[in-house]
Amino acid sequence: MHRFSVLLSPPPGFQLRGFKGFPSYSIVMETLESEDPDLVAVRRSGRIQTDFSVRPIKMEGESLTLDVTAFTEEVALALSSAILEGAIRTRWGDFEILRVRMEEIDPDAILSSSRPIRKFSVKFETPTFFRPKGGVRGGIFIPIPLPDRMLISLHRTWNRYLGPMEDEMEREDFHRWLESWGVVISGHNVRTIKVNDGDKFAVGFVGWANFSANPAYEDPGYLRKVDALLRFGEIANVGGLRSKGFGVISYGKGGSGRTRKMRAVVQHTAAIE
Repeated sequence: MHRFSVLLSPPPGFQLRGFKGFPSYSIVMETLESEDPDLVAVRRSGRIQTDFSVRPIKMEGESLTLDVTAFTEEVALALSSAILEGAIRTRWGDFEILRVRMEEIDPDAILSSSRPIRKFSVKFETPTFFRPKGGVRGGIFIPIPLPDRMLISLHRTWNRYLGPMEDEMEREDFHRWLESWGVVISGHNVRTIKVNDGDKFAVGFVGWANFSANPAYEDPGYLRKVDALLRFGEIANVGGLRSKGFGVISYGKGGSGRTRKMRAVVQHTAAIE
């Protein structure tokens, strides 16, 4: 898994409108298309799961920052190729690349440094929603910080792209523990936001929530996984529409409603100017 932070000079006349995660998504998709149109076709068809996440684009004076996490080598290589060309070509024009920071995330290091976490807080910086358990139809959004939905979402993303944390039986036991309120919400201050995306919309929540381990079901091994998953979530986002800048979180220990940024373990960092 690789994380890219790219400082760009936008083309003349470029303007940001609406939710700033959408232009991040568009720039990444058009970068993939410029490298290989099949990369975009298969992702738009829904035949594969989203294999990248973005943060909303940030303006910094005359430049902007694109922050992308690539879960697969396919996306990472396409982005790397565009970066080496010195520009990202889109329908808005060419974005000149001014500076690049790339980190290779080591999941084994995240796991080995995780600790049982009994109280923690999460700040939901961009709209976040979760999907219900399988089998529910109707495009249902869950705009509530339910701990089982949040952690199972992260766990599935980890297992899909970083390799399995455990065998299948242990995975099912972990999910049952979460669904039995192994982690409980102890306080929150969130509000819901409706975000329009063309003729579609999504409803998510922003704010903060405190969580605690349920002492009746406390399991240090599972609580170490919770710590690792939340640190992963700071890199990968959580919930639905990660690829469009939803689900950006900050994770803090202590459950005070205030988060301090947890540093992910990186295997290699490279900067290009």
